Amino acid sequence: MLKLLTNPDEFFREHKDVHLAVSFAIVLISGILSTLMVYANMDILKEVMLRQLMEKIPEEQARIMVEGMKYMLLITPITGAFISWLILAALIHGVSALFGGEGDFSKTFKFTAFSYIPGIVLFPVTFSIVQMTKELTNVPLTIVGVASTIWQFAILTFAIKHARNLDTTRAAVSVAIPIVILTMLSLIGKLFRPM
Repeated sequence: MLKLLTNPDEFFREHKDVHLAVSFAIVLISGILSTLMVYANMDILKEVMLRQLMEKIPEEQARIMVEGMKYMLLITPITGAFISWLILAALIHGVSALFGGEGDFSKTFKFTAFSYIPGIVLFPVTFSIVQMTKELTNVPLTIVGVASTIWQFAILTFAIKHARNLDTTRAAVSVAIPIVILTMLSLIGKLFRPM
């Protein structure tokens, strides 16, 4: 597994296929760690939500809504991890087909799960930053997030290279397009989110 972190091209060349249970476990661990992050920082999240809601509704109603939403916040990271895994794999599989990718979706799906490993490896750093700063958005977290995304891109590029029988350039483009689309949708969502 260390080879995945240091030389993903060789890792995927050596592992022509993986068991679905391995991919499932990776995504599940990522979801559990995200839930742990939410749980450990629930007070910060509740405070932010309460502040935003109190701008629109009375405080008592806002507190009731926040209490109800906290359970959704604990469920969302796990379900979200699996949903985003499926969406990312489908987008990459579709885009890679446009560049001549060959192979079935199941291999793309299983290999795409390995892109969650950078987030798992960097979790202690992210968790520590939030615990020290008591903030969910700051410059150090942004730096870790960018590093994680670059690392995920590298892993996905070589995963798709070997899952879809593409050269490195076509694999990289097949991965970059969905990542850019998903990033843009996320930014648009943040821009138009009610404050």
